[in-house]
Amino acid sequence: MIKRLASASLLLLLAACNGAGNSAATGGPATGRPSRGGDEDVAMMAPPAPGSMAPSALQGMSAAAVEHALGKPAFVRRDPPAEIWQYRVKLCTLDLFLYEDNGRTAVAHYAVRTPGGNSVSDRGCLDEVLARRDGTPTS
Repeated sequence: MIKRLASASLLLLLAACNGAGNSAATGGPATGRPSRGGDEDVAMMAPPAPGSMAPSALQGMSAAAVEHALGKPAFVRRDPPAEIWQYRVKLCTLDLFLYEDNGRTAVAHYAVRTPGGNSVSDRGCLDEVLARRDGTPTS
């Protein structure tokens, strides 16, 4: 199941990075260079822009694809068999829980937390993390 999620997530990431249109209205296929689905394809692409990636796309992503998309985490905790990657921005903290599956470390779950119990959507938090990744101010 994680392999299927990883493949689907990578395809979504590739479409977002290419600016290729998978129109929500038409459900049409993405266009552009076909992907072999490996991390080497991800490394050749620009990171996704804020607003171009759904939080659900994080699930199943390889560690290399996550780092390419979001940048280096602010904090990493290794608590075998898991790795917890933390991305901290002004509005929220995005926690990614990665596990090894068939020799590949991938995101199994994510969680969004806010300071002081404030409210932010998962997408709003991810967009802020992506904005930080590309150098856009987060305040």
